[in-house]
Amino acid sequence: MVGQIQIRGTAILVACFIALFTTVRVEAQPRPRDLLTIHQDNHRQLYRKFAEKLEELATTCEGRGLDEGAKAVRERIIVPEMESHKLKALPTEVIPEIPNNLAEGERFWRVQLRTLEKDYARELYMLSRRALNDGYPTYAFSLIRETATHDPDHPNARKILGYVRQGNEWVTPFAANQIKQGNVWHEQFGWLPKGHLQRYADGERNFKGKWVSAAKERELRRNFADAWEVRTDHYLIRTNVSLERGVELGRAMEDFHEFFYETFASFFNSRENMLKMFDGTARAVNAKPYLVHYYRDRSEYIDTLKKNFPKIEITNGIYMTIGRTAHFYEDPDNNNEATLFHEGTHQLFFENQNLKGHVGELAHFWIIEGIACYMESFQRTDGIFRLGDPNYIRFAGARTNLLQKNYYVPLREFSQIGMHEFQHSPDVAKNYTQASGLARFFMEYDGGRYRESLITHLTQLYSPNAKVRDHAAGLDKLTGVEFEDLDRQYADDARSLEKNAP
Repeated sequence: MVGQIQIRGTAILVACFIALFTTVRVEAQPRPRDLLTIHQDNHRQLYRKFAEKLEELATTCEGRGLDEGAKAVRERIIVPEMESHKLKALPTEVIPEIPNNLAEGERFWRVQLRTLEKDYARELYMLSRRALNDGYPTYAFSLIRETATHDPDHPNARKILGYVRQGNEWVTPFAANQIKQGNVWHEQFGWLPKGHLQRYADGERNFKGKWVSAAKERELRRNFADAWEVRTDHYLIRTNVSLERGVELGRAMEDFHEFFYETFASFFNSRENMLKMFDGTARAVNAKPYLVHYYRDRSEYIDTLKKNFPKIEITNGIYMTIGRTAHFYEDPDNNNEATLFHEGTHQLFFENQNLKGHVGELAHFWIIEGIACYMESFQRTDGIFRLGDPNYIRFAGARTNLLQKNYYVPLREFSQIGMHEFQHSPDVAKNYTQASGLARFFMEYDGGRYRESLITHLTQLYSPNAKVRDHAAGLDKLTGVEFEDLDRQYADDARSLEKNAP
């Protein structure tokens, strides 16, 4: 919580993708609320045609005895994720030209595959523009990411996603600036002057301008006042655990930030800014990094923070609006990434609106914590990023409370609860769990039908304008669906998820 109590406790593929969408019945004059479904239907048709062409190419390869080619082609039939978010890290190197000296058969399928993927990416990009113009920026961003998946060198997609080309590599503006200054990135040591790299590899460390052994530096930096500082694109991490641990945290938080920014694109940008971005303006580099303090152990974490937060003992991590810093500690038995992402969510939402004061103080507090609990489900495995697994412990718990324990606060009532009442309720743990399930519902239900409405809701709740913040529109108004119907849809969705749970 934000400075408050933290509670933790190919034909087949085409058919699968089609099943992700509600069947579209296009009316002569479609209402605005139907536009998302229409864009999704267009997306589905584009994907189906693309998948069919790839399957035809794979079959042709098999007919020519090019089995490896057939396998490689089918691997590019990537079903777009709609219900549960999934991303694969983009390549950093520019895709090289296909060599002319390849065997005729191999060059044939490689050229055909690249042409088909570029054509599909071009169509996806145009669809993203239409989706943005019709008021679906988050969906537009997901199409941009799919564009880059099939054409990693698509210049507009790369710019929108925050990359610049430097030679034969795609890097962030921050990384480009570091390279310009003569620094290099090391997976263990982070950004270093190129001339320091070998000495670091040999076990030396630069401490305040003097070279010492790695062991000596560890001793000197035990005091948090002399902690390591690890700078990444968007974060400044201070830690007295180790330099390597700081760099590891930096990678985790940057992965999270990339996914977060794309997921909540319209929160960070006005429609006008989004249109400019899609017209070729690259994202700006953050002038001020987000601050993260990572302590050597739990006792140091508690001793440091208890003067500002007397109940710090009941937390596993916390984002403090005082000092605008997220605080965590090293736990040898738990890497605590869920806590990192929960508190990191509070930090990103709060600081990107230049906010002063509380959020959800009068009402709607459930989504402040619910969306942070939802983001806990972010997972990083071998360059694959996932979010919203319906069997994540928080979401499974919400279904259990609703379907087996009969605990559910109707959304109309739930939305009227402010920060103090929510946090001091005797059912606070159950309410956190319900908030988690509802957050996933509004983000994922029916291919993301309510996602833009939820992000608009969050934008209002985090508005720097107190009048907007205190009079945020309810999700019934923003979705155009009565609270009671939303309750029913949530329960139906929960039963469906429970039926399909392992």
